[in-house]
Amino acid sequence: MRNNLQLVIKSSSESGERPSDSTRRSFLKALIVFSGALVLLPLERLSAFLLERKSGTASYPRVKVANSSEVAAGDSLLFLYPSNDRSAVLIHSASGDFVAYDAVCTHLGCQIHFDQEPIKGWENRKDNLFCACHGAVFDPKNGDVIAGPPPRPMPKIKLEIDSNGDIYANGYESGLPLYGEE
Repeated sequence: MRNNLQLVIKSSSESGERPSDSTRRSFLKALIVFSGALVLLPLERLSAFLLERKSGTASYPRVKVANSSEVAAGDSLLFLYPSNDRSAVLIHSASGDFVAYDAVCTHLGCQIHFDQEPIKGWENRKDNLFCACHGAVFDPKNGDVIAGPPPRPMPKIKLEIDSNGDIYANGYESGLPLYGEE
């Protein structure tokens, strides 16, 4: 019996492994695989996010703004577009055309208004888009910056007018990305 016991002890010591070494190796392999998954998963999601943002495939809803009879020539109407927390402005020009812009200034995100209270120095030219925060003035025909610090024109909203005179906002013609969504 003593020979058998020596043989068992000898055979396990000859292989150089203790019974717990294989358990440790399995644990370390599993730990490395798990750690690798933890590192790669956020990278995959980050790359999906970055690629989605670059594709520019944002879709905007078609929303009824007003009827053309509800906005007098030379007047404007504030409405919410493209979501219920973002304002936009519909302008009925004196020439009879309708145009709409995002009503968030491209400088620092303040609300703009049309033909309301002109900023100092513009009292005799009220027919512009004004931002009272830092003195920005925009051209209502094309949204271009006339004065002030904004870095780019106002985002212009696509308008559709049906046979009943209903005016719909349906996406953007220019000026994307919207302020705060860059």
